[in-house]
Order: sequence, then structure tokens, then C-alpha cells
Amino acid sequence: MNLLQRPLATLLLLGLITAGVVLLQAPPEPVPASAPADRFSAERAMLQVRELARAPHPLGTPEHDRVRDHLVGAFRQLGFVTTVQKRVARRLERGQDLVMATVENIVAEKPGSASTGTLLLVAHYDSHGTGPGAGDDAAGVAALLETARALTPGRNTLRILITDGEEVGLLGAQAHVDAIGEKVPTLALNFEARGGGGPVFMFETSEGNLPLLRAFAVAAPRPHASSLMYALYRLLPNDTDLTVLKQAGMAGLNFAFVGRWQHYHTALDTPDGLDRGSLQQHGDMALALGRHFLAADLGALTRPGQGEAIYFDLLGRVLLLYPATLAWPLTGLALGAFAALLWRLRREPGMSKGFLVGMGLALGSLALGALVGQALGLVVTPFREGIPNRDPYGVRWFEAALLATALAALAAVWGWALRRFEGRGLALGALLWWLLALVIATAFLPGATYLLLWPLLFAMLGLWWEQPWVAALPLLLLFPPVWHNLALLLGFSLPIFLGLLVAFGLLPLLPLLRRLFQTRLWTLPLAGLGAALLCFAVGATRTGPRLSTLAYLEDADSGKAQWVSFHAPDAWTRLVMAVPTREIRFGGRHAFASPAPSPRLAGPQAILVGPQLTLCPPERALAVVLTADGPFTGLSLDGKPLPAFRRLQWFAPPASLTFGLAPQAGSRLTVEVILPGLPPGTPSRPAGLIPAPVDPYTDTRVIRRVLVF
Repeated sequence: MNLLQRPLATLLLLGLITAGVVLLQAPPEPVPASAPADRFSAERAMLQVRELARAPHPLGTPEHDRVRDHLVGAFRQLGFVTTVQKRVARRLERGQDLVMATVENIVAEKPGSASTGTLLLVAHYDSHGTGPGAGDDAAGVAALLETARALTPGRNTLRILITDGEEVGLLGAQAHVDAIGEKVPTLALNFEARGGGGPVFMFETSEGNLPLLRAFAVAAPRPHASSLMYALYRLLPNDTDLTVLKQAGMAGLNFAFVGRWQHYHTALDTPDGLDRGSLQQHGDMALALGRHFLAADLGALTRPGQGEAIYFDLLGRVLLLYPATLAWPLTGLALGAFAALLWRLRREPGMSKGFLVGMGLALGSLALGALVGQALGLVVTPFREGIPNRDPYGVRWFEAALLATALAALAAVWGWALRRFEGRGLALGALLWWLLALVIATAFLPGATYLLLWPLLFAMLGLWWEQPWVAALPLLLLFPPVWHNLALLLGFSLPIFLGLLVAFGLLPLLPLLRRLFQTRLWTLPLAGLGAALLCFAVGATRTGPRLSTLAYLEDADSGKAQWVSFHAPDAWTRLVMAVPTREIRFGGRHAFASPAPSPRLAGPQAILVGPQLTLCPPERALAVVLTADGPFTGLSLDGKPLPAFRRLQWFAPPASLTFGLAPQAGSRLTVEVILPGLPPGTPSRPAGLIPAPVDPYTDTRVIRRVLVF
């Protein structure tokens, strides 16, 4: 008897292939410091991570200045012409939030021998105020320092841009763009992180990316990239420094690792908490692409209008791509193949009934997968409350529990159907939903079509040949990595989507799974449910620090003060906050407040002289925030009008800010000055609690006054 005809062997082989495919997504092993000088070593780079991420170093703090000076010295020691690019930068975010600061970028450069353009390697050195930033973005900076050491000068100019002010609104990248004089062909490679580990994804490209991705496919070691990821990223409101550089006309690629989401912008983002393998993959990518693009014709690679690519990696080892113009022809091929297969099978006994049942079974399976996700989401909710980024510490175990529960539920339903209806008709009816999804994706999200097209074509080929493993292999190579990567990106924030995706991904396997349900109908569902309970139990034991917030807010006009927290009073904040609290708006968010003693902090001086407003915040203020009731116009800086805003945030402000003023009569401005630290005598935060990433509105003193014009 053929091994693949045995149900248990089939199940084990499916499980082993899936597990192997997912394991191949892991980052590489870190290379020791004893490695040859021309190799990237995570162990060497970790020395820089530890130096950069000793403590939080947001814009305007003494620790920020120490990190800046260290980096300037390090690049100069490597022989780069290194300058500090100091400028006032501003960006208008979300339409009416104006963000400003004086930033100090670090620009290190080596000229090319016969330059066709500039290779720009980018990372940022400022951190969030609530975490030391080992992953975000000391890992990126350290990777570029170690890459700079190993790179030799090439044909093109090499510029390393270590931006400032990224965390407060991409201000360093904006300052660099504003400072650029003559524009030359530039390819930017940006290295970021949204967490403390995991595989490094190339998740964003510039437009007209076909030639650039062909070069990336040749040069990139262990590429983790797909046009699906980029298509989904474009739908999100997220931005990085590359956003600004692309808006300035630069071509680029964006890289990040996103695992250990609990670390992002929190006190957990320490050098000891950083995955060395992720750092190694960052550096391997930067070094390999640096060598390739320093020798390439950057003018040809970055020229706009050269077409888009559909691309995806196989097992994180090779990148496959083809022009996006083939999306509709290939979808037409799938439509024709489906019609031909339907015509060929039309006279098989029970075909029509099986096809209709398959359509209904698939639709019911999708609903069942979504319901399983919703149920698990409700059960896991208590494990998300108060956790950094609401990503439970046992998130991977909870995802495994969701997967096992969905498989158990689907096995119970499919087992009943597959024992009663003709297999090929059932499978073809289920595949109709894949075909419809492919047509919709081709019309609206062509970057996602590869994930639907190739498993669908091979599934139909397997039905034609009556060889179900032909359908299984492409699906297993493509779908588990996508589910795994989306789980890394989403955490447990969209369990309904993850459950639905499990059901959708299993539909092409119906012919192969048919043999599993010939006997012992309830064995597989019960085994899946048992595995789910075990995974959930393990996930529930994973614990870690919880979030807390506390700020001191004083009204300089009335002299009254209050304690403010974005979280309901906990064991720490109840030491100073009276219960019950009242609800207020603070920092643009819902918050809890209770009265506090007023020590009369030194408030911001606001001097109105004719058409000028001068604000004098105390020394080392973290930010000055101006908030208006509606769009505020009539404010200018250095004679240039500022755009209308509802809120203006100036981070790390100078000792004096002078604005030109021509407001409408009756306009009001609320002025807040944010100072580091809580008032003296405030109880220390106990072990087990860490500041929430709501910088600069926690562990700070805020002095407020209102100006009426």
C-alpha cells in the first residue's frame, strides 16, 4: 500500500511539511566576533547596541546627546566624512497635527569612484521616552555601523543617514530632505523594528519597483518579502522614514522585524531582550545589498515608471517575481482552467450535487473559522489587558490554540461532508470561492494575487490528474508562511481574520483530506481540541510586566492640580489618586483624573508684544503643545506662515519660541509645557509595572494655561 494513501501518514506528512516551512522563517544564527572582518557579526554589533541603548534617549535629553556624540565619533573612526545636520523640521500629520523640533541628523559619507548615484543607508538613533530602544532602532543603527566597517568603497557614493526625531514624527528624514540641494539618483535602504525579534521582512518598496526587485532577488540573503505584505502595508496609516524619502522622489526598500511586540516602545526593549538572530539578519541584508548596489547602475534602477512587480519568497531562501501586468492574463488562465475542469467533470455521478454542497461547505467553513477566532479572541481578552501593545506574553501559544481549535472544528464538519458526497465535485465547489477571491484581488489588490493564483492552479491540476498531493505542495509552501507572518504582525488583535484564514487555506486540501475521514470520524477533531487546550494552558502561564501611567497636570491660571492616568487606578496610582476618579481628555486621549496638591510649578511664560507671541518654557522641557478649539490660523515662524492646525507639538523646544501672530478675534490657545519626571515625593513605580508607551504624557509634569486673543 502506498504510504501516502494511509491517513495517519498523510496527516503526519502534512504536519511535518507545515512545521518545516514555518521553522525556515526563523532568523539565522548570530555570527561570533571571531568571524572574518569581511563578514557581519551580530556579536560585534551587540557592543554598539549596548552602548546606544543604555537608557531611553528621546529628543532633547542628555542621554540623546551622549548617543549622538558616540555615533559621530564611531563613524569618523571608520573613515567617513561625518557631519551633524542640525535643522528645524516640521510635518503636518493626520491633517491638523503640526509636529516640530530642532533635529540633529548624523550624515556619514564616502564618495564613489565613478558614481551613478547615492546609496543611502538609513536608521534612526532617537528612542521613545518609555524604552531604551534596543530593537527600535539601536539594532538598525548598530547594523549599519558594523556594515560600514565591513564595506569597501565602490562605484557609487555611500551615505549613511542616522536620523533624529523619527519617534516624534519622522522629523529627521524631513530635515534631510529639506536640506538636499541638487538631486541625484538615490536608493534608500531603511532599517527599522517594531519589537524585539523575529525574521526581518522587506515590507515596502518604492513605485516602479520591477528592476529594483530583480536586483534585490539576486543580492538578498534569506529574503522574506512579498507583494502581499506591501499591498497590505499601503492600506495602513503607518509611516517610517522611508515614507518621507519616497515623497522626495527617492527609490527605496524598507526592512523591519516585528516579533516580540510587547517590547515595542517599552522598558522591555533592552539589549538583553533583543533577538541576536534578527540583528544578524539585519546586518547580513545591509552588507549584501550594500555591496551589490554600490557597484550597480543606480540611475537605471531608480528611474521611475519601469513597472510594478508581483513577488514572493519561497521558504525565505529565494525571491520569485514577475511583472504585475501579467496579473489579469494569469487570472484569465485560472478562469479558463476552472471552466475546462467543470466541463470535464460535468457527467461524473453526483457532480452537480457535490459542487453545490462544496460551495455551501466552503462558505460555512469560512464562517466557522471566523467564529472560532472570535471565541478564542474573547477567551484571550483578559490576557491582553494592561499588556504592552495588548500583545499577550503567551501570544504564540494562543495562536497555536486558535489554529488547533479551527482545525478541530473544520475536521468535524468536513468529515461529515466528505463521507457523503463526491470528492472532486465537493472540492471544485469549494475552489469557486478561491477563484472569486482571485478575481477580486486582481481588480483591487494585485500584489496579493500570487497567494491565490498558484495554489488554485495546482489544485485544479491535481483534480484533473486525480493527484491530490499536486494541490497540496504549492499551498503548503506559500500559505503557512503567510499565516505565520500575519500572526507576527497582528499579534492577537484580529483573531477572527486568523481563524477565517485557516479555513480558507484548507479548502484546496479537500481531496487530500478525504482519506483521513474514511474511519474514526471523531479522532482528528478530538485530537485537535486536546492540542488546543494544551496550547492555551501553556500560553496562560506566560506572564510579564503590566502597563501603568501617571502624570501630574497643573493649571497655571487657577493654581489647581490633578493626577492623571490613562489606566484605571492600580495598586501604584491609588497611592496618590483618590477613588472615584473623574474622566477628562488629556493628550488627545481619554484619561482618569483626581485632585492633587499644587506645588506651583514654574509655568510657561507667554509674552504678547504687538503681533508677536513669545513662549519661554523651563530648561530641558520635553515638549511645548499648543491646542486650539478649531483650526487655528495666523501663526508664523521666521516670517513664514505655519499651516492651520488644531494641535502644534514642538519637541525639545529651545529656551525661547517667538511666533508671528495674527489670530482671529476670540481665538483660544491652550499652552502645555511638558517636563520630565513626576513631582518629588511621588512613590516609585513598583516591580511588575512599566510605563505605557504614551510618551510624553506619562511620568511627566504638565503645566497648562489658556491664552485668549
